Amino acid sequence: MSDYFSLINSSADTELTCQDIEVGLAIATKTSYSEVEKYVGILLQRFVYTDKDRCSFKATWLALCLLKTFGRQLSNGGEIATEKALCGLLGLAHYYISNPTGKDYKSELCSEALTCVANAMLLQPKCVPFVTKNQSVDLIVEILDTGKLDSTIAFLCARCLLLSLNTKECAKYCVEKHQLQAMLAEAAALYLAASDTARFTPQQVLTETLKAALSLCAYSLQYTANGESSKDTFASEQAVEFAPLLKVSLGALETSQLEDYHLSSAAKQAIAIAMYFSTSQPKEIEQLWLPEEKWIRVDALYNLFKSIVSHLVDESSDGSNSECKDLTSDYQNELTPLALVLTRLLTEHSDIRRRLFEDVYPNSAIDFSELPENRPGMSSKLVRLMRNPQGGILPAAIGDLILALLGHDIKQFIMAVGYGNAAGYMVARNIEIPADIVDSVKQNSEADTVDPVTGRYWSQEDVNRELATMTDEEKEREAERLFVLFERLNKTGVIKVENPVRTAVEKGRFQELDRDEN
Repeated sequence: MSDYFSLINSSADTELTCQDIEVGLAIATKTSYSEVEKYVGILLQRFVYTDKDRCSFKATWLALCLLKTFGRQLSNGGEIATEKALCGLLGLAHYYISNPTGKDYKSELCSEALTCVANAMLLQPKCVPFVTKNQSVDLIVEILDTGKLDSTIAFLCARCLLLSLNTKECAKYCVEKHQLQAMLAEAAALYLAASDTARFTPQQVLTETLKAALSLCAYSLQYTANGESSKDTFASEQAVEFAPLLKVSLGALETSQLEDYHLSSAAKQAIAIAMYFSTSQPKEIEQLWLPEEKWIRVDALYNLFKSIVSHLVDESSDGSNSECKDLTSDYQNELTPLALVLTRLLTEHSDIRRRLFEDVYPNSAIDFSELPENRPGMSSKLVRLMRNPQGGILPAAIGDLILALLGHDIKQFIMAVGYGNAAGYMVARNIEIPADIVDSVKQNSEADTVDPVTGRYWSQEDVNRELATMTDEEKEREAERLFVLFERLNKTGVIKVENPVRTAVEKGRFQELDRDEN
C-alpha cells in the first residue's frame, strides 16, 4: 500500500475510498518527508478548508495528527501559520465540539485541531494577531464554554486565550461580550476540585486557566485606568465584576501546598490575581477575603509566607537565626507578592494586624533585650530578609510589611528593627528619621534606653564594657565607619543632625592615633 500523499499524486481526479484514505494516512504518520510544507497544504485543502477526504473520525484524526507534526517541523510554520488555516482549524474544532452526534470522538478531534492552533501561536508569534480578531476569539470562548469538562479542551482553550489576550481592546471585548472572567473562574473551579484526568492533570488545567485569567485582569485594568499608570487595583464596580476570579484564586491559595518550599504554579498565578483587588471594599470583595470562617484565608496566606521565610532563614540549636540562604529570583518572585498582599490586609484591617503581630512578636511585645536580627521567632527572620542586599525588590516589600505590622509608626519601626538594619529600606522609600528619636537618645545617654541604631537596650555601662574589649585600632576604624555613615545620610537627606563623631573630635573626646605606634 502507498502512503496518503502518493495516493493523491497517482489518483488524479479519481475519488479515494475511505479505506484507502485511512490506510494511506496511517502509513504517512510513520513516514519521514522532506517536502513537508507541500503536504501541509494538501491536508489543509482536503480536511480543513473542505471536507473532501473527511470521510471518517479515523481519517480526520490522522490528518490532524499529521498537521500537528508537520507544523512543529516547519521553522516558519508554513501554510498552517496563516490566518486562513488558523480560522479553519478553529472552525473545525468548534464544529466537532458543538456537533450533537459522535460523542465518542468529537472531543478528540476538537483537541487535535486546538493543538495545531496553540502550537502555531506559541511557535510563530506572527500568528497571534490572526487569532485575536473577534471572530476567532468568539470560537475559542464558545469551545471553552461547551467543552470545559474535558481537561484537554479546557487546557488548550486557556492556552489559546492566554496567547490571545495581549491587548486591552481584546480584554475589553471578551469581558463585555462573553463575560470571560466568569467563564474562566467556572473552569478553574472545576479543576480546583477535580480528580486526576488523562492528558493534562487538574493542576495543569487550573494553572493554565489562571494564567489566562491573570492576563485578562492585567489588560482589563488598563482599559479602565483612564491613563492612571499608578493604578494597581480594580475600582469597586469592576472588582465586583471580576469577583469570581478572586474567589477561585483565594480558594486555590487556601488549599495550596508548598512544593519543595516553593509555591505551586497555580498558587503563583492566584496570588498575582489577588493583587488586583482591595481587601476592604466593596463589601462583596471584603467578604471573599474574610468569609464566615474569618481567618481561614488570611491564615492560609500567612502560613505559606511563613513557611518559605522559615526555610530561607534557619534557626540554629540555640534558637538564634543564621543568615539567609541564597535568595534566588524564584524565591523573590514568590515571596514579594505574598508580602504585598499581606501588607494590604494589615493596612486595611486592624484586627488582622493584631492577629499577625502576636505571631511575629510573641507575647504581643517587642523584646528589646536582644538585637532585632537575633530575636527568636519570625521577627528576626523578617529583619534578616529586609537587610539582605541580594534580595532584589523583596527587602523593600518586607520592610513595608513590618512597617504595616507596626501600624505605620516610623519611630516604632526604627526602634523595633534598628536603623542599622532599616537604613537601606528607608533610603529606598525616602523615609527620614523622626527628630524626636535623635533628641531622646541625646537626653537619655546616661540611662537605659533603646538604641535606635541597633534596636536593643543599651546603657553607658554596655558602651564602656564593649569599648574595653576593643583595641585602639578597632576604635579608630569604628569611628571612621560611623563618621562616613552619618555624612552619607546627611547628604542624602535621610537625616539632618550633627555628625556625633565630628562633634566628639571637635570636643577632644577622640584623639587621632599615631599610625607608627603599635
